[in-house]
Amino acid sequence: MSRGLRALLLAMAILCAGNEALAMMASIFDVKSRYESRLLSLPGVISVGIGRASDGRTVIVVGVEDKASVEGSELPKQLEGYPVQVDVIGPVRAQ
Repeated sequence: MSRGLRALLLAMAILCAGNEALAMMASIFDVKSRYESRLLSLPGVISVGIGRASDGRTVIVVGVEDKASVEGSELPKQLEGYPVQVDVIGPVRAQ
């Protein structure tokens, strides 16, 4: 077997293994959906979404009414490996 063909087969094996690992890992959308109702049931939590942190990572964003909502709360730091970012957005009022 030529060296070029061996390199190609090795590259294909690595790509296939990587795709399997990605397929096994739940997407951030799936994780958000699984925990959304539980998070929204916590006092002071008014929204759950997906956003981007200042460092560029994709995060699950939990919107809360005020800083007091966060203190001593049960909000997780991460969900299934995805970071959780808490944003104070204030009360939501209909217009």
